[in-house]
Amino acid sequence: MGNESDLKTLIDVNQAALLRYAGRLLRDDILAQDTVQVTFMKYVRNSPGKIRNPRAWLFKILRNHCLNILRYQKNKAEIMLDETKLPAAGPDDPPDCGLIREETAQLLRRSINALKPRHKEVVILKLEHGKTYKEIAQILDLTVTNVGFILHSAMNELKNNLREMILR
Repeated sequence: MGNESDLKTLIDVNQAALLRYAGRLLRDDILAQDTVQVTFMKYVRNSPGKIRNPRAWLFKILRNHCLNILRYQKNKAEIMLDETKLPAAGPDDPPDCGLIREETAQLLRRSINALKPRHKEVVILKLEHGKTYKEIAQILDLTVTNVGFILHSAMNELKNNLREMILR
């Protein structure tokens, strides 16, 4: 990433995902925009040519900055799934299909928010952001094997949370 064109491309390709991630962690769109901007400025100040995986590096720096902000504010991040990812009800679906989907989405969001913080992060990075195990490992400073273990544990915890919520 030596020239201005490469930097513009990097920003264009990654900005929306970084904003979404920071927005979920911080629950504040303005603060998320500022945090993403700071992340890109840190990228420019570092030696971009020495960074092997710029996307993972950006997510890692953004995450660390968000966590510092949250520690400072002493707030807990509530990460929500993006509602726009839910499929819309089709014309042949029963009339209450939309309501069922919304209730299911709310149940899933509550279940994810009930996960342990590390499990929640891994699930969100994998399911919402489509990160690979390797990318998650780089972002969270873990081994790929550890990511697999955490994701497996998180999915079991999520399954148990959902079962418990449904049986209430």
